Amino acid sequence: MLTAEKWYQHQEKYVKYGIDMRPAGTIPEAADIVKKNPLTAQDKARLLLLILIIGALAIAGVVTTAYATQIKYNINTISKENTVLQGEIENLHVAIKAENNIKTIEEKAVAELGMVYPAYDQMVFLPEEPKKVNDFAMVLKEQAYN
Repeated sequence: MLTAEKWYQHQEKYVKYGIDMRPAGTIPEAADIVKKNPLTAQDKARLLLLILIIGALAIAGVVTTAYATQIKYNINTISKENTVLQGEIENLHVAIKAENNIKTIEEKAVAELGMVYPAYDQMVFLPEEPKKVNDFAMVLKEQAYN
């Protein structure tokens, strides 16, 4: 029987209120709806502080990137100068080797200083002196086998 009573109440509300089954006065109007701001002044201050911190971090990132770029530019400039100097050093090494060549030295000696090779009668031969051996074991060995 309980279901029959509920059905009867349902039909009464349907006839009385219509399809949506609630009184017409209970629909809230736009003027009655007051939206409350869930943010307090302290929350707003925290959000402002958070925005300022994020902004400061972003500016610090830009400044850091600019500084790193400047350093990289300086490194590249010095590297190019180093490459030029390294090329000059290699050229100087080649020039030194060319000047130390025996043929170049001989040509300069003949042309600038008037030097010539001595003739056979101008040569002096020195007598060969026997070598002194300081190693006692070697002296004994030579005397034993000779």
